[in-house]
Amino acid sequence: MVRRGGFLPGILALYLVSGFAEGARDSGKLSLLSTRGTAWVDASGNRIVLKGCNLGNWLLQEMWMHNMRTQGIPDQYTMEQVLTRRFGEAAKDRLMDTYRANYITARDFRIIKSFGMNVVRLPILYTLIEDDHQPYQLKPDAWKHIDRAVDLAEAEGIYVILDLHGAPGGQSGEHHTGREGQNHLWGSEENRKRTIWVWQQIAKRYRDRTAVAGYDLLNEPSAPSEAELRSLVLTIYRAIREVDPNHTVIFPALADGFASYGQPAGRLAGKPQELGLANVAVTTHFYPGLFGWGEPSVQTHERWLTQGVSEWRQRVEAGGVPMLVGEMNVVLRAADGAGMMRRSFDTYAGFGWATTMWAYKVFSSEGGVSGGSWGMATNPPGPGAPLVKAETWSRKGWDCSFADACVGNDARFTAPGRGPVTAYLVVKAGASRGAKVDVVLDEVSVTTARAAQQPRSSDDSTGKEMVTNGAFGAADGWAQWHHAGDLSVDYHYAGDRPSGGKGEGLRLAGSGSVSGGVFQALALQGGRTYTLRGVFRDIGSSPDAAWLEVYLRTDPPVSGQDYTAGPTPGSQVDLNTSSLEEIEAYFRSLSKTSYLVYEDLRRRLIAK
Repeated sequence: MVRRGGFLPGILALYLVSGFAEGARDSGKLSLLSTRGTAWVDASGNRIVLKGCNLGNWLLQEMWMHNMRTQGIPDQYTMEQVLTRRFGEAAKDRLMDTYRANYITARDFRIIKSFGMNVVRLPILYTLIEDDHQPYQLKPDAWKHIDRAVDLAEAEGIYVILDLHGAPGGQSGEHHTGREGQNHLWGSEENRKRTIWVWQQIAKRYRDRTAVAGYDLLNEPSAPSEAELRSLVLTIYRAIREVDPNHTVIFPALADGFASYGQPAGRLAGKPQELGLANVAVTTHFYPGLFGWGEPSVQTHERWLTQGVSEWRQRVEAGGVPMLVGEMNVVLRAADGAGMMRRSFDTYAGFGWATTMWAYKVFSSEGGVSGGSWGMATNPPGPGAPLVKAETWSRKGWDCSFADACVGNDARFTAPGRGPVTAYLVVKAGASRGAKVDVVLDEVSVTTARAAQQPRSSDDSTGKEMVTNGAFGAADGWAQWHHAGDLSVDYHYAGDRPSGGKGEGLRLAGSGSVSGGVFQALALQGGRTYTLRGVFRDIGSSPDAAWLEVYLRTDPPVSGQDYTAGPTPGSQVDLNTSSLEEIEAYFRSLSKTSYLVYEDLRRRLIAK
């Protein structure tokens, strides 16, 4: 599926952290996992709940997850072609190796462990192991980075699921197979044979590694028919069993889950033991509200976690195998973000299912956060980014506090520099494509607060108020600005007030391509911590084409110009134009890049 970037407004903290001949060795730190009925169990037969994440964009790159300029480069195949054309094959290989050596390091596994996780799913592109120019031959460094991934994970007590995310020829037409627009695995006997060969090499390599939890055979395959998918999957299974009788083999789910797996020419129903299959599991991916099941809302996810999951539970139990939810993410705060992620993990764990969210880390050109999160960590915003930002993300019916829509769950921020500093509190509303915006705000406030590193009091609202007339009822303290269209501003609105509103509020309304709002200058003190508060409500905006945003930035809005998150260009590296030295230096810097860690999710996942 096509995944999109962004990072969920939640509590975020700046996290400053600075091959073998035959099979890979087994250090024995983790117990070998297997399956028993619908349960995952360790070597002693004890049930184990696997909870973790995907190490996406590491050993198979997805361009949307990068903080690089990649115009005209939709996938890893094109990226490598561009680098080869510009610098030559040897330099391209060196760049790719440098990237892989630095994108994920020991600190990343420590962060993953701090989220209470005990497993990672490792997406792999087949060209890491086998060269298209030399089929059926291992690359000299085929196992270098996979070995390191298993070693680093094991050192933290974390299992690894090896996932063939991109097979020879591509198992779908999606970019996350490594090359978009293919899906040539199914029409080519040669590509199928190579896929089987790749899996047999993987199984030979890791048959003695107890830190490997299983083999996830094909990521999101798009086969012409279930019969063709069954045939290839069972052939891969048999090839693996020739060299590795011990590890769990994870099959992509069929329409009925697992029950219809069977010999292509034989009976098409039955449980694994009746079909001659041992130590197997089934996997699928769940993205309700993003890909199916309606709009991304709390109600959609609640319906999914009852009705939708119940249907899948029946399918899995009919097949008599454990489940791996190989990818899932709630993403949007409108769907309860981190809270719904905890509920999802808990629901799946209650059925004994293993779960790995997508993904661990997502970088972006703008840095920081916006309205949704695909990851647990991201890169900080660059200079000129807002001190704090709240946004509706075009959700009709919002009636909540700024804290529920802000970057930083309690909307705290520290004024930059030392000494007096002027910051501009900007309220922006708008609509596009002939749509309508109609929102009300009230009780807008910026108060001094305890420093972020100090213990929080039970109520920080007793600090000094910096906003003039945040309760409205008059225009005092506020100035208007217009970017496009005709936005009406009413400081005396007494109709449908937001929850927590008192008396008259500020109403911003308009239709068509309209954008503008109000602002005021605040006299802050550099180095001091403040809290933004307020409430707002949508009273008739067009869904998916209207917005309300609240910024605190150090530059004022100018009429006739848009006001956004600010000049945050992100990485200056452009794969099409930057020099070899610049690209290599950027890749090396990845191991030292500061992170914004999704603290709200971490806090919720480790809570008892």
